[in-house]
Amino acid sequence: MRPEDAADASGLLATVTQLGQLVGVATFGTLFLGRYADSGAQASADALWATALALAAASLVGAVAGLPRRSR
Repeated sequence: MRPEDAADASGLLATVTQLGQLVGVATFGTLFLGRYADSGAQASADALWATALALAAASLVGAVAGLPRRSR
């Protein structure tokens, strides 16, 4: 990358980070509220458990995607 492109790369990184946060909050919030509305007496616990499992799965996918790749 050329030094002249640093400002553009910085702006793109900030925008993509904020977009990822927005989509994550919307996705997991929708999951939680959807499970909360569908649950019975233990609505909060069931919704929290389902959301926690989804967050753990997303974290695992992110960790695996961030692993360095072997070059041949």
